[in-house]
Amino acid sequence: MDLYPRHATHLTTEAPLAAASAGGMPNMPYLYAGDFIKVLREKHASKSYSKMVIYVEACESGSIFEGLMPEDLNIYVTTASSANENSYGTYCPGTKPPPPPEYLTCLGDVYSVSWMEDSETHNLKKETIKDQYEVVKKRTSGSDRVNMGSHVMEYGDKTFKDEKLFLYQGFDPANANINNRLLLPGLESAVNQRDADVLFMWKRYEQLSEGLEEKLRALTEIKETVLHRKHLDSSIDFIGKHLFGFENGPSMLEAPRSSGQPLVDDWDCLKRMVRVFESHCGSLTQYGMKHMGAFANICNNGISEAGMKEASISACSGYNLAKWSPLALGHSA
Repeated sequence: MDLYPRHATHLTTEAPLAAASAGGMPNMPYLYAGDFIKVLREKHASKSYSKMVIYVEACESGSIFEGLMPEDLNIYVTTASSANENSYGTYCPGTKPPPPPEYLTCLGDVYSVSWMEDSETHNLKKETIKDQYEVVKKRTSGSDRVNMGSHVMEYGDKTFKDEKLFLYQGFDPANANINNRLLLPGLESAVNQRDADVLFMWKRYEQLSEGLEEKLRALTEIKETVLHRKHLDSSIDFIGKHLFGFENGPSMLEAPRSSGQPLVDDWDCLKRMVRVFESHCGSLTQYGMKHMGAFANICNNGISEAGMKEASISACSGYNLAKWSPLALGHSA
């Protein structure tokens, strides 16, 4: 008998957990991967659990654990995507399958929907952690959706994958007689997770009656959001060229790290670079988390905080932060 309980934990995050999106949790400031792994180590040292299974849904969610997750904490982790790719929303308006008509937003993500629907429709006293991983991996891969899939990854302690899922998720007696041969339906379409908020804005705008002031405000919000996204992309591109030269800037910012290496060598440096950028260029927002790898590469190439400040001022001088100011929205780090 275990002296301490087993746990299953589901995290839906948009980078900085580790870089999620290249790393973090949804509340400002984001929780960064280095800090999260430290907490897991402390939980293990204090014997707060026997074994743990963690599911993480986020773009670049693999970056939370790549090169960081120890194998001796009795923790098994699966993530929605690798360290360098998007994940996708499903049950979105206009997709198949659609959400109920009263919902204007995506109700879930392909990975998290896949493992939860699998758990709901199977006898977890018969299904193992490994069984579910293989099912979710296949359904999330997007083999039936062109360019709309991601690679489910696994990290940590893989020695107990043959254990039954009910030990971590409990057991529904209603599923006692299920033979576990049920095939889940395919998810015919999906939406890039970073576009889900704009999709919601458009659907809300389309439902409002013409001439209403609220409809005009909704359209203004869409325009401001799209313009800020373009500003973020162009500012990061400018900063890369300012720091590394016109020809080398893009490749330096986008260079992936080798398998087994963490996103960044110095997590405190990553936080400082993000704060410097946001102070001069505005909040990254969840959309901008896709650039976390660029900030990491700036740190990995030894750029100083002063150098980053100079580049950020050059890129963003004259930009009206207004509603995008980190003083209003909070810093991401």
